[in-house]
Amino acid sequence: MYTDNLINKIESYLPNEEVSKIIGAFEFAKDAHEGQKRKSGHDFIVHPVEVATHLARLELDPTVIISGLLHDVIEDTKINAKDIQNEFGKEISEIVTALTKLTNDENNLIQNVDQKNMRRFLVSMAKDVRVIIIKLADRLHNVETLEYLDLDKRKKIAKETLSIHAPLAQKIGMNDLKWRLEDESFKHLMPDKFKMTKRLISQKREEREITTQKMINQINNHLNMFNIKAEVTGRPKNLYSVYNKLQRYKQLGRNFSDIEDLIAIRVVVKRKEDCYIVLGKIHDLWRPIAGSFDDYIASPKENYYQSLHTVVMNESNQKIEFQIRSEKMHNFAEQGVASHWKYKDSIEESKSENFSKDTYWLKDMMDFENEIIEDSEYLESINNDILSDKVIVYSPKNDIFTLPIGSTPLDYAYSLHTDLGHSCQASFINGALKPLNTKLNNGDTVQIQKSEDLSGPELDWLNDSLGYLRTANAKNKVKAWFKKRERNENIERGERQILRTVRLSNIEDSEIIMPKIIENDSYENFAYKVGTGEISNQKIIDVINKQQLEETVRKMNLVDEKVEESIEHNPASSVLIMGEDNIEKKIANCCNAVYGDEIVGYKNSSNEIVIHRIMCSRLRNLEHTNRFLPAAWGHSKELAPTTVLIEAYDRVGLIRDITDVVWGEKTNIHSINSQEDDTNGTCKIQLTVYTRDLGQIIRLLGKMESTPGVYKVRRVK
Repeated sequence: MYTDNLINKIESYLPNEEVSKIIGAFEFAKDAHEGQKRKSGHDFIVHPVEVATHLARLELDPTVIISGLLHDVIEDTKINAKDIQNEFGKEISEIVTALTKLTNDENNLIQNVDQKNMRRFLVSMAKDVRVIIIKLADRLHNVETLEYLDLDKRKKIAKETLSIHAPLAQKIGMNDLKWRLEDESFKHLMPDKFKMTKRLISQKREEREITTQKMINQINNHLNMFNIKAEVTGRPKNLYSVYNKLQRYKQLGRNFSDIEDLIAIRVVVKRKEDCYIVLGKIHDLWRPIAGSFDDYIASPKENYYQSLHTVVMNESNQKIEFQIRSEKMHNFAEQGVASHWKYKDSIEESKSENFSKDTYWLKDMMDFENEIIEDSEYLESINNDILSDKVIVYSPKNDIFTLPIGSTPLDYAYSLHTDLGHSCQASFINGALKPLNTKLNNGDTVQIQKSEDLSGPELDWLNDSLGYLRTANAKNKVKAWFKKRERNENIERGERQILRTVRLSNIEDSEIIMPKIIENDSYENFAYKVGTGEISNQKIIDVINKQQLEETVRKMNLVDEKVEESIEHNPASSVLIMGEDNIEKKIANCCNAVYGDEIVGYKNSSNEIVIHRIMCSRLRNLEHTNRFLPAAWGHSKELAPTTVLIEAYDRVGLIRDITDVVWGEKTNIHSINSQEDDTNGTCKIQLTVYTRDLGQIIRLLGKMESTPGVYKVRRVK
């Protein structure tokens, strides 16, 4: 009978009284769903029974299992919430009602994947973690039976599962459930790649299993010699994670045979202290690989996963990963927050003290719902700040904080308190003064220094190319601060930003280009939008580039034709000239055009085509306008020299900080020299760097201008 697995499991850990309640709920659900069928042709009741069985395998309390059995009753039958409350109590009625609303939101999402439906769906789940657990069990059985649906719906549900449900399972630490959701979805979303990955893994499967079992026997015998009790097992990597790793390896020029952790050996011991003893014993048997040890016990992952990870080289020169953890760590690693709803825990009056910290992000979800009006900003906050991978950092008092990978000290400050972020002046990482846009790493200790004057945040903090803020939550707080300022103040701030961007772009005749930048808007409104952060710095650059091109077309009175892409070997040869093939080209020395600049060709008396920037002043003095030729950059972005002049107050470490900016852009310096003025303590630094395009030049100039002591930066013509 289809209830056998469920009954056998709940009888293994629940008293008879609780088993009877669950059987009663099954009978209630069976009667309610009488006559209903699934797409597979099976009786509908099979689905809630399978959901309840998934929950029972986690040994969850009767309230959760009964809610799983009843989760479709309100939606698909004549039973209402009041009926469930009369029969099973208010708590179960509320959970089932929440699940019904969540299912409706989910169905809307499948029909129409828009921002409002997605927001509604996420908020519904965030109110009660048990609702998430049951919904994930429900989704698991649904993806296990996708073959009965049509192809389009299968792919839609599989894609949604990979993008929402699997990351949520990982977020709440239910790794086993996450892997199963991923593999079932992978099978239907990318069937050919699923089969290819499965075939690759099976090629040397027997050899890997023999090697793994041999090492398991060796470590068991070695631990028995020291009377250390442990459960040692082999864990194969799930198919979807192998596929993702294979894609990363392909980008690095590596292949499937280079993947080393297709099987990991897991050692589970009684106590935390035993983990470190076992680690030593493993290293007694096999040589550890340098740089491959991770102590997630001392520094847990952001979902509070704890384990020791090490990779060793066995006798056959194979690299094998070991994961060592206590029983308590293992239960949480497999079941996550669901472990707090185990029957043995639920009979206590209060849950584990770790429960609130394990689910802190649910509170963040609800806070975002109350604070953020725009659906797009809400979803950006969820994706960037909650569902993304994390780093763990420490406060000076050794408190643990989790932030998305790529976060900065400013993100950390805003995560603590909005006012601390607004007044952040400097940051110390591991005791050393560091720029506010420094990326944080696992284990960093971060200290924030507040400014005494309450001037508020800088508009540059919203400039993505400068890298001050990573989290959407922090960006939204900065935007909100600027929007609350007086209109005139925002207009003035925006005007300064526009003029600065125009200056750093090295545009001549800014009075001509300025009306083009603001397009159909008034200058005042455009400056206001820039001042509040509504229009980004990059958008201004894009507008400048677009208007430069239109200005060129107007001056030349030429028809704008499509230019085919071409890949060459140097900056001049990568330029495409309309109607001219196999002709000598060179970059004009007067303006040094780089990839991304709007350009034009000029055929000189030697029949060479000289490439100028559109705004080059030399073009005005050229008489033979019939020699102008439309030009565009080809596909490749070759490096070209750009000379920059920096004026700054002289100080120790200034040159080092400027060169750090260049290296941070992963480009090289061709030359650098400086002149000091001892009378006023200033200096001028001229350096030539190799750049790819205009966007990189703008980023470099912006970061240089933000360097302490620098008061003027410009690109030399």
